[in-house]
Amino acid sequence: MPEEEYDFADLPVPPIRAGTSVLLAGPTHAGTRQLAFRLLAGGDDEGSIVITTNSRAERVIEDCRTAGVTVDPDRTAVVDCVGDDEDLPARVVGVSGPADLTGIGMRYSKLYQTFHEAGLDRVRTGICSVTTLLSFNDLRTVSRFVHTMVGRIDSVDGFGVFLIDPGTQDERTVSTVGQFCGARIEVREGDAGPELRTRGLATGNDGWTPFDPLPERS
Repeated sequence: MPEEEYDFADLPVPPIRAGTSVLLAGPTHAGTRQLAFRLLAGGDDEGSIVITTNSRAERVIEDCRTAGVTVDPDRTAVVDCVGDDEDLPARVVGVSGPADLTGIGMRYSKLYQTFHEAGLDRVRTGICSVTTLLSFNDLRTVSRFVHTMVGRIDSVDGFGVFLIDPGTQDERTVSTVGQFCGARIEVREGDAGPELRTRGLATGNDGWTPFDPLPERS
């Protein structure tokens, strides 16, 4: 059975209960995208599924590696809404585009089932990004999709990261999408580099804390 929490090495983010999805809100230039991939880096008993809406699978795999995610077709998968890439060191399944939310959900469920049947029960999921989904779909449709994905992640004791740039959306949109997530991690550019704070977690820090968007090198 999956353990109760997911840990985040070298990040000022406390362990998060299995089944939780977080809204990761911040501008791209502040290292928010890199942080999303850091949050997907788990242990040897964990897998990662990335839904990419604005970058090709090849770049996503590079981002995974840079963030410390172990890329292996037995534990790493990409739902690619941009364009199919071949001969990549991960499972890649294509979808016609970011407007095809039904197709995204179906491909995701199939990938998770494949991992589960192979004995990989702990899976981290990243949606990169909700911002792009909102540019192809109306808020109600995207909200329904996010609600469904959050429910799927909860039902299998997974962990989910929903990336959004609040600078491109009004507060109502961000709040509407975020209401389905169990917690929020906010990012900003501080005087000395990127900073984050957490919301909705039982433990952790509600003040702004510096972080390195890239993993420490040994």
